Amino acid sequence: MKAACVGFYWTLPITWADFRRLPIDIEGAAGASRTIRYQRERVRQWARDEAVSLVGEVAFMDVRTDRATQLVRDALVDARRLCAYQHAVLAYVAFEERNLWRSNPHLRRQAEELGLELVALSPDPITVDGRRFDPIAHFKAFRVAERERMGELRREAYAGLERALLAFPEGVGRWEAVAERLNGTGVRSLKGSAWTPENVRKVVGRHRDAFGA
Repeated sequence: MKAACVGFYWTLPITWADFRRLPIDIEGAAGASRTIRYQRERVRQWARDEAVSLVGEVAFMDVRTDRATQLVRDALVDARRLCAYQHAVLAYVAFEERNLWRSNPHLRRQAEELGLELVALSPDPITVDGRRFDPIAHFKAFRVAERERMGELRREAYAGLERALLAFPEGVGRWEAVAERLNGTGVRSLKGSAWTPENVRKVVGRHRDAFGA
């Protein structure tokens, strides 16, 4: 094994919690995301235990809330520059060992295509900020909270949409007016994001009988 490593940490957006971007710097990213913070500490502890120099760190947020995408390649290109300069391996946490929902097959495949030497760390529980953090338990609890919040969002979205439709009868520009009203009153879409005329039209089209539209 080489004597140096670059840590690579990634996460997914959470639209219903308005978590869509990561700070550029590692400290900021770790402060914004518990998942990133865990990965950082897992890699740092491993580097200390194995007497490997941690010479760089890269954090990445994907664009989909439900799965990893191939956009991870861009972040891996940045990591490759650090690895090449420092003759380092790329260390990351292989969540897929215990949680297929949090897998990222693109990460391993594209890292290998880019010629990166990988070190996959098991997602073991460790102490983070003075408390034990189990990433798998964290992901399971997150999925429960996600289902509950998405249910709330759907109820709030349908109620807000019904009110907005009553305020704007059929006519040119209706979907634009409804979307503007919903966004202006703080009503989120079914997925927790802002409304657009197009997703207003689609939701109404799917539930036309319910809305009487």
